[in-house]
Amino acid sequence: MVKVVLESFPILSDNSKLTAEDFSRFSNSYAEFLQKYFPGAKRVVFAFSVGQVEILYKDSTCVVELVSLFTQVKKGVVGYGIHAEYLMLAFDLEGGERSVAIISGADPLFLKKVSEDWLLDKKETVEQEFLFLKQARVDSQTGLLNVSNLYSLLETYGSTEGLQLILLELTPKRASFQYSLRYLHKCATLLVNFVQADSVLHYLGQSTFALALQQNYEGERPEIESAIVSYLKKEGCHRVHIGSSFSKIPSASERESEKQIHYGRKLLDEAWTALCHAAKRGPFSFCEFALLAHPENHPLALPDRNLVRRLNRLWFTSETFCLVHFCSDSAACSASRVVPANINRGVIIPYGDDVLVYLDGAKDGEALEWAKEVIRRTDNPEKNIHVSAGVSSYPYCDFKKTEIVFNCRKALLHAGFYGQSSAAVFDALSLNISGDIYFGDGDLAKAVREYKRGLKCDNLDVNLHNSLGVALAMMNKLAPAMQSFENGLALDDKNFMALYNLGLAEQTRNRKPEALNYLEKALQYSSDEEGGSELVNDLTMQLGILSCEIGKYEDALSYLVPWRLQNKNAQSAGRVHYYLGEAYHGLKDNRKAMESLQRALRFDELDDRAMNLLGRVYLEEGEGDEIALSLCRKSVELEPSNLRYLLYLAEVLLQCGSSHEAREYLYRCLKNRDCKVEAQFFLGESYAREEQYRRAKNWFEKVLAQENCRKDLRVKAKRGLNEVLRAIMR
Repeated sequence: MVKVVLESFPILSDNSKLTAEDFSRFSNSYAEFLQKYFPGAKRVVFAFSVGQVEILYKDSTCVVELVSLFTQVKKGVVGYGIHAEYLMLAFDLEGGERSVAIISGADPLFLKKVSEDWLLDKKETVEQEFLFLKQARVDSQTGLLNVSNLYSLLETYGSTEGLQLILLELTPKRASFQYSLRYLHKCATLLVNFVQADSVLHYLGQSTFALALQQNYEGERPEIESAIVSYLKKEGCHRVHIGSSFSKIPSASERESEKQIHYGRKLLDEAWTALCHAAKRGPFSFCEFALLAHPENHPLALPDRNLVRRLNRLWFTSETFCLVHFCSDSAACSASRVVPANINRGVIIPYGDDVLVYLDGAKDGEALEWAKEVIRRTDNPEKNIHVSAGVSSYPYCDFKKTEIVFNCRKALLHAGFYGQSSAAVFDALSLNISGDIYFGDGDLAKAVREYKRGLKCDNLDVNLHNSLGVALAMMNKLAPAMQSFENGLALDDKNFMALYNLGLAEQTRNRKPEALNYLEKALQYSSDEEGGSELVNDLTMQLGILSCEIGKYEDALSYLVPWRLQNKNAQSAGRVHYYLGEAYHGLKDNRKAMESLQRALRFDELDDRAMNLLGRVYLEEGEGDEIALSLCRKSVELEPSNLRYLLYLAEVLLQCGSSHEAREYLYRCLKNRDCKVEAQFFLGESYAREEQYRRAKNWFEKVLAQENCRKDLRVKAKRGLNEVLRAIMR
């Protein structure tokens, strides 16, 4: 009869108890619950330490009395505390901690007459309301806030404060419940460690998250979408789609209008629309609603068709010409007002606030010098008048006449890189810049098109090869991406970006030795990379992780230890703790390994790798067989298909004297070639412990018969066989 080994159901988030975090994220709602029961209460704060109380009430004349009363209530010396108009109630939290609600402004007469039974009864009622609110607003799978809380937040703040709402769809590779749940927890952990302190993260279901950020400032918003996509891709997420919408702080009249009633829902609908468009752009993409809804505001908005038709009459029969686009660099004055008076040739075509000049028969160099002269005559720093120009020529490469107007716009953006009062001719660099703009918008298909056209203009541009490769890699087109990086490396074998990108690509293909080789070469030439400190920092981390995975533990520590000291607050800082633990364990420094692995579990409490390795370290160090067993069991619960985890669990079970249960896992490990020999050895050990010597002898002999048996395992098997033979002879 075969005994079935029970698999543990994936554990969901426990919402049955209050935590300190609840009193932070639901503080306003919790305060309202308390104010409902205490007449005249003006203010409710939740404190956890004496220091908080001292800061909160430093200007109060009775701060000493309040601190003393707070200490008694928090320690449970008294059930509640009353002093003048202040009332203190303690609420029990998970882990034995307590949060003390300090209610000020309550009616002193009411507080004087209220009975202890009534107070404690109301405290229990409010505590249940706290818990019910938490369970209604927190997702049971991730422990994050849920869609109900998002609706409430948008209704509360959407009509009074500027908000940026970001929706993230992180689709798992496989659809099974077990895999999806593990992937969901991984994504949630990554996002929690990425988001800013003033942002609120929600889980909406179906692998979709929402990130709400308050934006209480004027001017341009910070663009974090591309940073999130790059971060999640690097951390191993399979697909990342992001849609976002942004709103400024509405005016008083707007807040009073009926249109603002559904303001928050409108913001959500806009972000959702952007997300749907992002999903069509590729596996790693994002979209911002404002650019989607108002393409005319995009820096690369297509020129007006009527303008192209008008220009076509001028260049229809011309074989050679240039077009110059003048644009003001300041809001003080438009180019259409100040430029025409300084133009001494060509045909002037007004274009809104800008000016286009058609120069028949002109070459690009000639047109550029002429444009610079017009800029010099037009500029007036005292009146804040600055003008820039973009020049495009025909013929150039394979561009059609109808594309020249758009090329002028790209040349203007190119000129913008040189500062005010600049001019540039449209060329391959212009296309690299326009490609980068599309890349920054999340429109990878357009970015690839620009980079490819740039390479038609100049196939020797290393930056274009690298840019094209990065965009293709983001589209999961790894083979052509690597070809682009290799093309760049063929032009410059010391190019940092080409080597770095090839290393990342090989890492994606799971070719770790090749990846390590490229990244080590990239580090050699990193000093030549201008402004690339962030890339070099990431390169160092990647080298440490790869070295650890390959088994070069000393090299891993030489990279990761200094990196960790310099990046304590970095988004990826928690990720390296596991690899530090693995490297220390590989070098037999189990004390430091234990410390690093414990930190890894504080970073991600569901890190099955850290759990399993920490369990083995506890076993080796004799820190507690039961703790080791608990950690190894938990890792198997999280990843039951990992036979290596089963093998380690069986080893711990043997140490704990559970030979029969250990064999249930060991027989499953025999099916795997990598685990088979070790499983055979531990089966021999298990039967020897139960004095079933002939069975033990058979398993030890099978180990010794294996050609691929490790030397240390062979020595142990010989020793075990000799002991079993002596026992049989007795």
